[in-house]
Amino acid sequence: MSLLGIDIGQSTIKLVLVSKDTGNLVLENISEIKSPQMEIKTIEDRSKYFGEVAKIVKDALADLKIKEKRVVVDLPESEVISRLIRLPPLKDSEILDALKFEAETFVPYPLSEVSIDYDVVEKDDAGRLTVFVVAAKNELIQFLVKMFKTLGMELMALESPSIALGRVIKNSIKTVERVVAVDFGEKYTSIFNFNKGNVYFSRSIPVGGESLTRAVSLGLGLDMSSAEEYKKAYGIKENELEGKIRTATMPVLNTITEEIRKAMALFVEDSGGKAVELLILSGGGARLPGMAEELTKLMGVEVQIVQPFINIDVTKIKLPIDLNNDGSRFTLAVGLALRGMI
Repeated sequence: MSLLGIDIGQSTIKLVLVSKDTGNLVLENISEIKSPQMEIKTIEDRSKYFGEVAKIVKDALADLKIKEKRVVVDLPESEVISRLIRLPPLKDSEILDALKFEAETFVPYPLSEVSIDYDVVEKDDAGRLTVFVVAAKNELIQFLVKMFKTLGMELMALESPSIALGRVIKNSIKTVERVVAVDFGEKYTSIFNFNKGNVYFSRSIPVGGESLTRAVSLGLGLDMSSAEEYKKAYGIKENELEGKIRTATMPVLNTITEEIRKAMALFVEDSGGKAVELLILSGGGARLPGMAEELTKLMGVEVQIVQPFINIDVTKIKLPIDLNNDGSRFTLAVGLALRGMI
């Protein structure tokens, strides 16, 4: 079997095609294309945006000669509402009704305007359930369904990024149970708590790579393009450029690290005092020079940059990127493509 994972990000669209043959996972194709850059304020804006995305995806599939029609796509984490809900013993047929009742307390829209999905992450000896529930607006779902129907593709699932990332953790990190993951995007940073690969918490904050670039631009008097290059080259290391980039970006970094600290504290509380074992970084900002070292120092826990292509054979194709350095950008697309394979 094979499956195409498509991660529609704020700055780029990433495509990953993975197959499974006799138990082995194989990377069949990979690509990254720039996303349309437009401000979305109205339904008409969103319709135009997805029209542009459809053109980009269609051209990419043609260029890559990808014939696979089955696709899994992620919903933007910033537009997904999620919670960990604990329920009494229930039959499978009763869970969704119970969650709809609970959702009225945390979904900020009429329930008639959203779709709800869930994953049972734990069931104790008494049958009590721990359920991770996600809700997304029907309007967004309908745009995505319509887009892939127009492309003649079979949309197998729309997933929360947390589910896709959890799949990568299950496939690549075998010896650690309690993991906090930070996914650095262009406009948003998402933070997740995972126990044995199951998501227990997710949060998205409107601070990302663009925020860091803007801080460098203002702090050093550079245009945004130059600031981006300086950020990528020197990162947040104290000994680079007399620490000027570090000084400029610290207010933004402090916002991110404070949210990570809250997520870790919540995890310890929810797990009965068990410590977080590992902090992993993914997304475009994961390899910012000095980031892993800074978070190790601040959080007091081992920090790793996720390697989503571990346990996947990548020798079949000529790779357009260095997976060791840039693979973490494709984490979500890989997780989507692994649906039903692990």
